[in-house]
Amino acid sequence: MAGSSNTNVIKFKKTKFNINIVLIGFLIIYVVFYIVSFFNKEYIGIYQVNEKQMSDNNTIVGIAIREEDIYTAPSSGYVSFYNKRGSKIGKNGTLFSIDPTGEVNDILGEINDKSSISEEQIRSIRAEISSYNNNFNYADYNQIYDFKYTIESLALTGMSEKAVKKIATSDNASSFDIEKASSSGIVAYWTDSLEGINKDTITTDSFNEANNKKEMLKTSDQVSQGSNVCKVVTSEDWEIIIQITDEQKKKIEEREIVKFRFCKDDIELNVPYEIFSKDGVFYARLFLNNYLSRYIDDRYIDIELLLNSAEGLKIPVSSQLEKSCYIAPVSYLTKGDNNNKDVLCYEVVNEDGTLSTANIESFAYCDEEYVYIDGMLIQPGLQLINTTTNERFTIGEMRSLKGVYCVNNGFCQFKCIEIIYENEEYYIIKKDTAYGVDIYDNIVINPDLINENDIIY
Repeated sequence: MAGSSNTNVIKFKKTKFNINIVLIGFLIIYVVFYIVSFFNKEYIGIYQVNEKQMSDNNTIVGIAIREEDIYTAPSSGYVSFYNKRGSKIGKNGTLFSIDPTGEVNDILGEINDKSSISEEQIRSIRAEISSYNNNFNYADYNQIYDFKYTIESLALTGMSEKAVKKIATSDNASSFDIEKASSSGIVAYWTDSLEGINKDTITTDSFNEANNKKEMLKTSDQVSQGSNVCKVVTSEDWEIIIQITDEQKKKIEEREIVKFRFCKDDIELNVPYEIFSKDGVFYARLFLNNYLSRYIDDRYIDIELLLNSAEGLKIPVSSQLEKSCYIAPVSYLTKGDNNNKDVLCYEVVNEDGTLSTANIESFAYCDEEYVYIDGMLIQPGLQLINTTTNERFTIGEMRSLKGVYCVNNGFCQFKCIEIIYENEEYYIIKKDTAYGVDIYDNIVINPDLINENDIIY
């Protein structure tokens, strides 16, 4: 068949180039790269300097030792008190009374008018409630019982005075025992097993509070003849004995007096002391002559020895770095052209060979002996001139300065620090130092990631 031919034609579909897909692909790659870089990048941390007082943790439980006269019940019956706890009583003042018949207790139940409690007692009760609220510690469950006892005692003291007046006119007045104070002092309505303890009788077991139960009484409680009722502390001088470690002993012995803080209410005292040992254990006696009434109900007192403490500017340990500086005698400082800024004068060789002078106006630090000059500002061999004596000093020796990078102005600026206290996390540095760090300065926490004069973004 002429003119016929078989041809197989394969047609391919034309692919259209889509620029949008390419752009989206590039965008996805960029976002993934940015996210990975973000999480792998080390960021520069900034810390704002603040003022702080810091000290080592030397919290210790001490035993309060006082001159205590214990009064016992002359007969069995119901006790009534007539003085607020911690108040002063004079010699021959009425301490308590014993009612063998219980008539006072019955009269107390009948007295319920508002006039039974004076305004002074109401103020005392409010003060106790406020003190309890401010100092409550969930770890010290005994505080609840002490608080309950104190409030009941304050409320019943005024009521018992009225009851005694009634009982004095009754038929049972002859059997009513009244106990007077044999000496003046401060009244306490509790006893334990440590009255009379001193440095000669104290042991490590004395510090176990569980072994020394505190017994408290309040008005209307029933007592047996010869049992302890109350006590009077007869001297304003008292002491706190603490157990100390070898390290604490060494630090205490470096001082003429010891500074400590009452943990209960943050009162700080400087007191004389005496160190003694017994059975291989070191003890310290802290001698006090004030705040007796404030802690009259405390046998065991938590205190913090302030053996290593300082007050100043607080900065992280990680922010500290060192910088090498050239030193020059401070005697070479002179006043600049404006006569209100210290400068260092040095010689300059001009192109024609003549000599002239120039000034160094920026310093890293200055103490009583030397001026510290940034090593980037000058070269060794520079000749400083003492403008008063015309002496010369050749720059050459370098010393390291401790400091931080300050970034208040958006770039890293070295500022010197003087460390006066340190622990594992923070330094306390001296405040108000020349060329130094000020409160509220912003400093770099990780200075190894940046260089001086770098801009902070």
